[in-house]
Amino acid sequence: MQQWIGVLVSNQHMTERARAHAANGHFPPAAERSILLTGYSRNVVRKILASALVLVSLLSLVHLGRTTLPGLRGQDVVASQVSWLAEKAPSATSEMQALFPEGEFFTWALTGMAAGNLARSGRDPQSHLALLERAIAETGNPVVAGRFGTNDPLPHGTFYHGWRLLLLVERAALTGDAAQLAEVSSEARAIAGALDENPLPSSYPGSAWPCDVVVALAAVHRASRIVEVPGLAGVTKRWFEAMDAHRDPSNGLLIHQRGESRARGASQSLIQVFLPDIDPERAAREWGIYKQAFLSPTLGLVGTREHAHGVDAPGDVDSGPLINGVSASASAVTLAAARRHGDVELATVLDREADLLGLPLPAGSGTAFAFGLLPVGDAFVAWARSVLLGEATGDPAPQPWWWLMWLTAFIPGAAGGALWFGRKVPRETTPGMTRSPSRRKRFTEEL
Repeated sequence: MQQWIGVLVSNQHMTERARAHAANGHFPPAAERSILLTGYSRNVVRKILASALVLVSLLSLVHLGRTTLPGLRGQDVVASQVSWLAEKAPSATSEMQALFPEGEFFTWALTGMAAGNLARSGRDPQSHLALLERAIAETGNPVVAGRFGTNDPLPHGTFYHGWRLLLLVERAALTGDAAQLAEVSSEARAIAGALDENPLPSSYPGSAWPCDVVVALAAVHRASRIVEVPGLAGVTKRWFEAMDAHRDPSNGLLIHQRGESRARGASQSLIQVFLPDIDPERAAREWGIYKQAFLSPTLGLVGTREHAHGVDAPGDVDSGPLINGVSASASAVTLAAARRHGDVELATVLDREADLLGLPLPAGSGTAFAFGLLPVGDAFVAWARSVLLGEATGDPAPQPWWWLMWLTAFIPGAAGGALWFGRKVPRETTPGMTRSPSRRKRFTEEL
């Protein structure tokens, strides 16, 4: 009992002592320590936040510098992307197929085309030829071919046979092998015969896209440089005549799909890449029309619209998601088209934007976009960058708002600097409390 009375008396004494300290403007040492540490902690948090903002700004500036200052990407960049694709494609194609109707085929076909272009330019020709061979084997898999159904007059449809012939031509041109040249000749003649019979043969049963026919006819013209394709000039002339009934009345470009009446960016971007193989003069004219109808500065960037200016329509499986009407896939293919037409300024803009938005980072044996989550997208960009650059036209191109991006990147750093060097957060006080040097001295001594 006496012990409890002692505790109560002691507590009462401590309370009265604390009140006396407060009345004199002083707190007991423990209270002083708590208040001072609270202010110290807040200043530490302030400096950590300031450091984080500066770091964000520095990383943004470095990324902007890496993406916007260099010009057109060269073979080293393409080779790094292709190296990663060669490592990733075998395990990723099934996932890409689940996302897109031609996901597996395009991942291999575009990787093979990029590898073939690198080999043709003399960049590690043996390893890139081997990758091209792998792409031909994978796209020739009966399971892959069977996805396109049974078509007439081309067994697996125009899309499949056209892209396959492009791969076969690349390989035969590199090797000069007689058996491979014979395979190219056979496939080219089959496509030419099919187009003479039906200028718009199907790619899937019951469905046809003019852009697939352009790719197939371009492949035949490329084949004609290494093998003989009898009657190709006549087939080409008759095909263009037949296509007059399948053009968009608003701009004269080929429609997107049989039964439709409008041209679209997803298909026109591909047409602009391959039309120069068939008719260079017509291709130059249509390239200008295409840019006027589909090229769009939007949200501070430059991209390709899926639907021509003045047409408001949603995206679909061909275009992918649209952002303010712009298709990422059509924009990537337009990079290939700009290179092919020698539109250097536009190609440079699109090349820089690909890195700006794609965030290329080291991955495995090469470089991957978007943390390697969408290999078919990497394949599109690698192929587009590998397309042979045409003779420069000197045409101007719309420019992104680079200045705004640089300014935006500086803002977090400026905010961090202001936070770091600005007025310190005051420490909490209570009414009647003073901060005298003697209090701070006592607090330091007690610590």
